[in-house]
Amino acid sequence: MLTEIITAAFQRFLPCAWEPRPEQIDTLKRLVKFADSGGFCVCEQYEAVFAEAVNQKLGLNSGVYQEVLDEAFLEGIKLNYLLKMRIKRLLDRGDDAGYERFLAANRISSDRMRAVFRPVGRAATMRAVSERCAADPRYLDIYCSIFSRFCFNLFPESCAYGFFSGDKSGDEDYFEFIGRRYPDMTARDNALYLLDISQSLFEAGYEAGCGLALNAVKEAYDGLNNHCDLAVYIPPIEAGGADVQWRLFADVVLFAEKHRREKIDRPYFRWKKIGAQTAEYVRNLSAPRAEFEFAFQGFVFKDCFILGDDEAPYSILLIFEKNVRDERIVNCPACRSTAVQGNSYPILNVRSWECENPLCPDRSKYNRGKRYAFMSLFRQKEMLNDENVIPGGSISRWRLDCRRGASKQEALDMVVRHYSCVGDGVVVVSAVEGERSRFGRTLRYKAFCAPRTELLADFKASAYFYRFLQRDDRPPGRFDQWTSGKAAVYCGDALEVLRTLPSACISCAVTSPPYYNAKSYSQWPNIYCYLYDMYNINSEVFRVLRDGAVYLYNIFDYFDNENNIALSAMGNKRMILGAYMIDLFERIGFQVCGNIIWDKGEIQGNRSFNQGNLTPYYQAPLNCWEHILILSKGAPDVKFKPLRSAVKSIKPVIKMVRGKNVLGHDAPYPHEIPDLVIGCMEEGDVVLDPFLGSGTTCIAANRAGRHSLGIEKNEAYFDLCRRLISADLNSGVSP
Repeated sequence: MLTEIITAAFQRFLPCAWEPRPEQIDTLKRLVKFADSGGFCVCEQYEAVFAEAVNQKLGLNSGVYQEVLDEAFLEGIKLNYLLKMRIKRLLDRGDDAGYERFLAANRISSDRMRAVFRPVGRAATMRAVSERCAADPRYLDIYCSIFSRFCFNLFPESCAYGFFSGDKSGDEDYFEFIGRRYPDMTARDNALYLLDISQSLFEAGYEAGCGLALNAVKEAYDGLNNHCDLAVYIPPIEAGGADVQWRLFADVVLFAEKHRREKIDRPYFRWKKIGAQTAEYVRNLSAPRAEFEFAFQGFVFKDCFILGDDEAPYSILLIFEKNVRDERIVNCPACRSTAVQGNSYPILNVRSWECENPLCPDRSKYNRGKRYAFMSLFRQKEMLNDENVIPGGSISRWRLDCRRGASKQEALDMVVRHYSCVGDGVVVVSAVEGERSRFGRTLRYKAFCAPRTELLADFKASAYFYRFLQRDDRPPGRFDQWTSGKAAVYCGDALEVLRTLPSACISCAVTSPPYYNAKSYSQWPNIYCYLYDMYNINSEVFRVLRDGAVYLYNIFDYFDNENNIALSAMGNKRMILGAYMIDLFERIGFQVCGNIIWDKGEIQGNRSFNQGNLTPYYQAPLNCWEHILILSKGAPDVKFKPLRSAVKSIKPVIKMVRGKNVLGHDAPYPHEIPDLVIGCMEEGDVVLDPFLGSGTTCIAANRAGRHSLGIEKNEAYFDLCRRLISADLNSGVSP
């Protein structure tokens, strides 16, 4: 009987005939029966409940809500996420008295805050319902969504939660409820790991020190709570008289991301297609040895901070995130139903759910189920705690990932504040111990432990690297050649052109290669195919370089999909191109002598920043720097001594003017980069650029009166090189 009364009451407010769906009626009948058996009272203020549901679904108070928030900001009134949601709900209910109580409870006495609270009236609400019927062809879906919220809100929350969850603890906080079901899911005892690497770890050599670091990474992965972070601090490090800071960076990053070998058991791991693509592209590859049926996973590389000043040694701070696939059903946060389905992963190994409860109050405007992921729900919850609000000075200071003048302690403080929450447990792996509490977190200290196996050697011999470490035996090809001043430019594939050159004929090299799938002209099926090409081309560069030659290599760790696990958007992540290339160069035979940090300063793009959220996990820094790796063939010649690790401020090339590319190339690099090595050259030396692009290296060499050899595969860019090199030579700038 009550089901019919509720349905009829809802229908009275509609401008046309409408019937709820059978699954809605069936669920409502069972909810009514549950409420009756439990002695719950059902609200009979049908018009008020209907109006709230319409206002919420159609966002009729959105403009007024923003005015309230703007006024609060102007008056310096801090409103956390929970307070904002209360204001929004009071607006949708049109509850003036409730808003007065809200202001009083939060000690807000502003008349302006009262004046801007102007919820939409009932007449406007009812008019909006009628307008949907007349103007929106999907009005029936809208009415179904409004009906779901209308029905849910007629019952006490404890009644609805108890019915849909099947759990009697209906008054319990949602996260307490989930924590009781899955204690490990809400555990925060190991919410952050900090690895404080120091020079003392490398007293017995690089392999021993690296083994200690990698073992700590493995232990951190095993010990961290899910969806939590690992931070690794790497200062300038020497081992055996060599600078190994960036060698360690590469080994840590690669191991952290790829150290877990697991049999693939999920359909979104498209290993058969990926294996076929790779086998078709990579010559001499044995598919059984490549083990494409296994995934190599681990942490997700999130960020890399550079901590240092111009011309001074700098430190590196790495941030990783642990995401382990968890298939356990997570109740809907809106209705607590387990009638959910989860076939979507917003990011790799983080499962999202869609509520299929036909009476869930948070169904979308067009009656789609609420979609949610536990990781996001938890982080939103922590936004409600004012103790988690990060000081504005810390947020602004760490907005960019190249931080001048930052001390080690400042960096570690930032990590604690930005990547953990008040009450969390933080594990610090360090050679020395420090304070036990910081910013409301509990710190526990561990020493670096000796690994039980040869972690580094075993890892680098894994099938993951076999997939692209193959020799390309293509013969030299035919190509066009053009000269201008002291520049010789070849139009052809870099590998084929380089194979025509004699060994040890080049004095130095500098380049910015095509970044994997970053531009339309630089596309590969997957990361293995890209690394295969880079491995073979740079092996030829190594061959043609003289002993003592230096090679500057500009690369950027940007955001894309490696296409080695999932081919959909869930595979998108921060790339680890710098780490991959350092590993390739070492295998080829190069020495990694250091890394010049190209600090671009304020950048044009805005990757995230924090979207106004002032709490942990939302403070992703904007990337403002790129690698310029310093490589050498054997011990570098003394003339290249000025080339060492440093932070250098270099402005990017401005190629877009009023929306038009005035240069003609999508990814030019500034002449200051080739100038670094050209300035060390002597009379008769030749500088090589295997990926010439817009001709910058040859232009810079001509200006300095030095010989250069450039290779460009793209015919349009080859023509661009000729125009730009000739124009610069004829301008009188070159000697």
